[in-house]
Amino acid sequence: MSTSASSVDPVRLVVPSTILVVDDSPVNIQVLVRTLDGTGHRILVATNGKSAIEIAYRTHPDLILLDVMMPEIDGFEVCRRIKSDASTQDIAVIFLSALGEVADKVAGLQLGAVDYITKPIQAEEVLARVSNHLAVRRLEREVRKSRDELEKELTSAAEMQRLILPRPLPRPDGMRFAAYYETSRHVGGDYYDVVRVSDDEFGILIVDVSGHGASSAIVMAMIRAVFHACPGAKTDPAGVLQFINRQFSFMWGSSMLATAFYAVVSAKSLRIRGACCGHLPPLLLRRGNVELLQFEATCPLLLMELESIPCSEFVLDRGDCVLFYTDGVTECEDSSENMYEIEGLMKALRLYAGQGPEKLVEFLSEDLNRFSRGREIADDCTLLVLSLDA
Repeated sequence: MSTSASSVDPVRLVVPSTILVVDDSPVNIQVLVRTLDGTGHRILVATNGKSAIEIAYRTHPDLILLDVMMPEIDGFEVCRRIKSDASTQDIAVIFLSALGEVADKVAGLQLGAVDYITKPIQAEEVLARVSNHLAVRRLEREVRKSRDELEKELTSAAEMQRLILPRPLPRPDGMRFAAYYETSRHVGGDYYDVVRVSDDEFGILIVDVSGHGASSAIVMAMIRAVFHACPGAKTDPAGVLQFINRQFSFMWGSSMLATAFYAVVSAKSLRIRGACCGHLPPLLLRRGNVELLQFEATCPLLLMELESIPCSEFVLDRGDCVLFYTDGVTECEDSSENMYEIEGLMKALRLYAGQGPEKLVEFLSEDLNRFSRGREIADDCTLLVLSLDA
């Protein structure tokens, strides 16, 4: 004889779970076991609080139907101990008691119970509440599993993203580089690079793709690939940025943009030539004084054709430090939502004692963390230092 879908008991369709029934009355246990019989779940029994705790620690049931009034260790204490242990704190607890006072129910819920059924119990009510709370627990497990898988994927993506950053940075005669890189999430849209473009010249690129997260990280990786595919020696800052921008013509007019700064610095002539597309100007630290290097700028990349990108040039001195950074640094906020601002960065630079580029980025990142008091950053933060030997 066939059974229609509409006549199938929905309780029997659920994934089997483990239920621990706890009561000091054999009659009550018999009633509860008989009520749950046929649901497909594994039923465990404890007749006192001590054995209930031992069974919970050993088997980790999905749900506990817990009597309140028991000798020696009552249900409230059992619940408290289970919820105070990390290995059992996620078990759903439903209290069963003749106590009907609101204060008793509140006390049980405050201990971490998910529900409270007043005796004498009704089979239909027990089945319905058990089914509902087991369904919630299954959904929570699925969410945790999906979250853990996503966390694993994002961690892997972050590791892959850091692999495309220059490691180690070049160490040419006469100059040194150091960098600090922190994403607001697992992956971000900031990118920096340092490449040799001639015997004594190095190209320095820093990019900040709008937004943060997966989409920004993908565009960041694409910019890195385009930059390294740029033909020629990469000695023309404006030409490099124009080449990058044209490879993203398919994105012109979209909501995505990227600020960028590319400079070529010579260890021999100490000249720095740079082109700026909407990016913040670098800071020059010279003998304790700090100033902005005001490179002429145009609009960001990824928006439209850039027929002409201005290029500026400055002469550096031995012992100078040039700091390139993204707006995640200057827009970092403290607990009162005050921004670090470029003034905060300049102030920190003035306080720097001059112990090399690695110490400088360490000093600046620590100052930024002190300012935010450990508050989670809202945007990606990048610091890139060029230091000329004295």
